[in-house]
Order: sequence, then C-alpha cells, then structure tokens
Amino acid sequence: MNRDELLLFMIFCYIAPILYVYYNNTDHNSISTIICDENCKHMILFFMVLMGVGTVLYELERDDPISTILISLLLISIYGLICINEKNIIHYIFAFVAFITILCFMFRHAEDVLFILLLIEVALALYIVFHMKSNGTKHDKYFLWSEIAYVVNFAIYYIYLHFRPVGSKGTSLKERSGIISLCEIIGTSLEERSSFRPVGSKGTSQTAEDCSLPSV
Repeated sequence: MNRDELLLFMIFCYIAPILYVYYNNTDHNSISTIICDENCKHMILFFMVLMGVGTVLYELERDDPISTILISLLLISIYGLICINEKNIIHYIFAFVAFITILCFMFRHAEDVLFILLLIEVALALYIVFHMKSNGTKHDKYFLWSEIAYVVNFAIYYIYLHFRPVGSKGTSLKERSGIISLCEIIGTSLEERSSFRPVGSKGTSQTAEDCSLPSV
C-alpha cells in the first residue's frame, strides 16, 4: 500500500468508531467516559489497533524516525486510555502522554497553516487543563466539545501534512540531508575555485591566466 492508500485506510478506521459512538452513545461528557464505556470500548479498540498498524506503516514511509517514535507513543497511550478505566490514575497518565506527544508531533512539522493549527491545539490544551483543574472530574458538554475539537484539529493537521507540497520545510530527513549535502558540495567547490585566484586579482583565476596567449 502506498501513502495515499494508507491514509484512506487510517481515515476509515478513525471515522468508523466515531460514527458508532455518535449513533449509540450520546450521554457522555468526556472522551474518557466514551472510550471506557463497556458497550463500545471493544469496537473502538479494534479499530484503533487497525488504525495503529496503518499509521506506523505510513510513518515508516515518511522516513522520519522521530515522527515514528512520537506516533508510536501516541498509539500506546490511546490503547492505555481505552483499556484502563478513567477512575484509575494511570488512565490520566496515558492521557497526559497522548496530549504531549500530539503537541510534540505538531511542533516538529509546524509551518505556515500548520503553525496556526498548532497554536489552536495549544489553546485547546490550555482550556482542557484549566477546566480539569477547576472542575476535577465533573465535566460538561463544553469540555467534551473541547476534547473533540482537540482531536479533530490534530486530524486536520495530519491530513494537511500529507498533502503539503514536496520540497517545503516538512520534507523527510533523507531529503533534508540530501539538500544539505548538495549545499556543502557547492560551497566546497566554490572555495576550491577561489583558492586558484592570484593575490590582488578580483575575477581572473590562475588557470585562465596560465592559458592566455602570449602577446606579440
């Protein structure tokens, strides 16, 4: 599967559990209560595992080890959130890891529109943290929608990153290293050529002077 096919597969695995939850569970005030609900957690976990496989394969195609590590940590934290009840403190540790890895991933690739999406993500994260410190585990619909906005904003960021033109700042590490190596070669070549210029000469190289015809 190429990157386009992997992205479509990931989107399908992402949307399927969302639609199931939307049509079967509407009385929740946080994402944690939704994914820990016994009526839907197993289906969510199933699709998240499938999405995780597709995401890791996709990140390997990106050829960016740091991005792959961050996404892998995010997937592990998602599985932890689903499998561990929200009343357990470990659930919130996984939630913290998920929030941080999302921000780190976005920060790594942020430029232009992506940077604006990163700022939105930071603002949403601050609102969520402020709400939790103020209200504890007593959440309202605004809290749920802020969490949904946080997840959706990241999804938009990830999809936009896929379609970003090749050659921009977000190219792979291999492409970046190739560009840097090319610049180093050009710079070395210019330095070698300039070293042949005689002292006091502004533009004529020593090689050109040696090859000039003798005057009559």
